[in-house]
Amino acid sequence: MHEISKHHAEQFARNLLHAHRNLPKEKQIGLAGSGAETLEALFLGTHGGNAKYLHEMLDRALKGNVEFRKNYYPDDPDYVDAAIQSSPEFESTMQMMMDEYDKLVSQLQESGTFFSMRSIGHMLWDTALPGILGYFAALLYNQNNVAAEASPVTTLMEMYVGNDLCKMLGYSVQPIGQNTAEVPLPGNLITGWGHITCDGSVANLEGLWMARNLKFYPVSVRAAIHKEAVFQNIDDFQVKLANGSMATLANLDDWTTLNLAIDDVLDIPNRINKQYGIDIDTINAAISKYSAQKIGYHQILQKYLPSISESPVSICSGTRHYSWPKGAAILGIGADNMWSLPVDLNARMDLSQLRKSLDLCLEKKIPLMNVVAIIGTTEESAVDPLADILKIRDEYREKGLEFAIHCDAAWGGYFITMMNSSDECSPHSFKHIDEAGMAKLPMSDYVIQQYKAIRHADSITVDPHKSGYVPYPAGGLCYRNSAMRNLVSFTAPVVYHGGVDPTVGVYGVEGSKPGAAAAAVYLCHKVIRPNMDGYGKLTSECYFNAKRLYAALVCLNIADLPFFVVPLIPIPAIRQGLGPAEVQTQYEFIRDRIVNKTNEQLLADPEAFELFKLLGGDQTIVTYLYNYYMDDGTPNNNMLKVNELNDKIYRKFSYKPYEDNTQNTEIVVTSSAFSREADGDLLIDNLRQRLGVVTDNDASISFIISTIMNPWLSKTVNGSFIPQLMSIITKNITAIAAAVKAGSNESGTI
Repeated sequence: MHEISKHHAEQFARNLLHAHRNLPKEKQIGLAGSGAETLEALFLGTHGGNAKYLHEMLDRALKGNVEFRKNYYPDDPDYVDAAIQSSPEFESTMQMMMDEYDKLVSQLQESGTFFSMRSIGHMLWDTALPGILGYFAALLYNQNNVAAEASPVTTLMEMYVGNDLCKMLGYSVQPIGQNTAEVPLPGNLITGWGHITCDGSVANLEGLWMARNLKFYPVSVRAAIHKEAVFQNIDDFQVKLANGSMATLANLDDWTTLNLAIDDVLDIPNRINKQYGIDIDTINAAISKYSAQKIGYHQILQKYLPSISESPVSICSGTRHYSWPKGAAILGIGADNMWSLPVDLNARMDLSQLRKSLDLCLEKKIPLMNVVAIIGTTEESAVDPLADILKIRDEYREKGLEFAIHCDAAWGGYFITMMNSSDECSPHSFKHIDEAGMAKLPMSDYVIQQYKAIRHADSITVDPHKSGYVPYPAGGLCYRNSAMRNLVSFTAPVVYHGGVDPTVGVYGVEGSKPGAAAAAVYLCHKVIRPNMDGYGKLTSECYFNAKRLYAALVCLNIADLPFFVVPLIPIPAIRQGLGPAEVQTQYEFIRDRIVNKTNEQLLADPEAFELFKLLGGDQTIVTYLYNYYMDDGTPNNNMLKVNELNDKIYRKFSYKPYEDNTQNTEIVVTSSAFSREADGDLLIDNLRQRLGVVTDNDASISFIISTIMNPWLSKTVNGSFIPQLMSIITKNITAIAAAVKAGSNESGTI
């Protein structure tokens, strides 16, 4: 793809938007409006019950593409006709292709059965039909969203989807084609901006890239003021410091320059333009000579920050996704400079450790690019205390330390839809439901508060291909301040006002990317709105089912079995330090008033529902492990035996492609391990105490993960499937535990 000049691209986009507005209503792209009325129509079905509808709509897409081809200069010659199709070579080739296709279809049946009620492991379940249909239909046109000229339809779809994701998460946006400069946002709010990436890892990389460039941008401006003739008359230009006071940029020391207020940094080009009459392109050309994009941050440190001896860092918790140190390595920051903090007993970021790290940055003048709050860890189902992290940032701003806050909500972003009202009267943002509605949500009050705070984060990763049920690849990144997107292109960080946008493809890490991904997200958001009646209903059912599975698992501990379950998050009575009698009473309460009740019965029982909301992790992943009892009734105290047991349970409940038919796997889970290095002593020692182990103090702890993305797990046409899961678990783990206890090597074949 050849580069397109900015002027040419803007002109193309202007014409595209103008033409789009003049299309018949049925051809216009847009997302507002009511969505699906029933969840059952949105998926293929455990046994493919909705296949006839999928087949019909896929056929419509193919017919539409053929019609599109026929109508484009119909008198042009073709390269295929009936004579060619009847030739031996053509027939042979077509037969070979059909034979190989049949083989492919057969080979794919060795894939994981992620559509099943029994699939309770990975962050992967069935794909929503609108996602499949949108992807397939757009695939036939093979649009490349790197440039609007290569994707006139799917680029517009991505723009609408980017806005919808921003609104979903709490950012304010302008309707596509409307200019903030002409019609300001209510309350003069800053315009957000979002786009599709291939996945959350790339979105995280882009977020870190933006934070690095943001950190060094004022240093580049200061250098340009000192060295560029075009800036010779702006040496009195003032900027806002982290604590809110004003100072002359040219005279600032290195540390203060690195810690200017974020939005003020992003507004520097606009303010220079307005105050001194220098056009934006000239400003950009002068500053870019000294930018991290141009010369690398090592040169900036060496030439323009002589008093700073430390490399820049980013901070996140030990439960971070592997993409964070990977991204730091790719950017040349270094994986060791992605600081990892221990977690608390809920597997959330330990705020006392965060304060220690921030104090160290102040003491040693270590540039801090961002702090990453994870809104749904992928193994522990934890939501970091974002609201408190934001308050801590305000506190440290007063001390002269500024940093961006990124929310990694790749997994957990869509759960906010439970809180979004279906009232879409504002084109700029979604309203939250009222407090009475909040009280009926299966989320804890703690989690609700973090979602209320997410709109204050500077950037957010969200993955439609996770809890949005969209086909891969479809990640996403949203910016609170649209000017941030220019920090990951090669232009000045000028605020996007919502008017003409030349393309979404120039921003971010990727070059070519499938327009089909944007179409898939677009159709999903059109049919399943990101509010309480759409995705909110879907994710709410998953929340209920995750807590139901957790309740059923912990109640195995009062079922007189030869093994016991240790969930990462114990029941509230244990967390509160209550005695054995109170713990037993709470187990019985969970069994009698939660496990076998419907959602409606739970909502009608305030006491049970309040306890229900506190069960398990913060979202829909259940993290747990097993231990067994010795002959005298005491727990096995050998940590290595615990790991052996859980590793064999994982192998029993996981696919073995080409070894065994995947359809023989009774349940699908996945697994991981905790370690002192990553998670800290507090969590490890607590787990060891609850397991009852005393050996191998520094050993990692293997655990089982069940991810609930199935909204019907407890509401099939035949009732709840959870009792059947418990029966399978009880039978298999009883046998595996007996074999491990006896030291048998044959348990892997049980």
